[in-house]
Amino acid sequence: MVMPRIVVNLGSGNEDKLKIYVDNFEKAYIDSASQYYMTQAPEYLATHGVKDYMVYAHSKLIDEEERARKYLETSQDCDSVSKVSAGQ
Repeated sequence: MVMPRIVVNLGSGNEDKLKIYVDNFEKAYIDSASQYYMTQAPEYLATHGVKDYMVYAHSKLIDEEERARKYLETSQDCDSVSKVSAGQ
């Protein structure tokens, strides 16, 4: 079975593509992850205490950085990984 190839034109230049990526994907991804952890963190902290929470937070930060390297843009012009790490 041959799968059809779908091509989407995101604009004429790299700047247009980068702006579309940042505005439509990167922002939604980071906002969604931030919202998730803002709801999870207080629950985890209340249940497990500060020491375990710090270990949990550190491991989740590493997980998110790895996920960002895998799925987000990492070019010099748009380093999504550093934005995830900084919580922007």
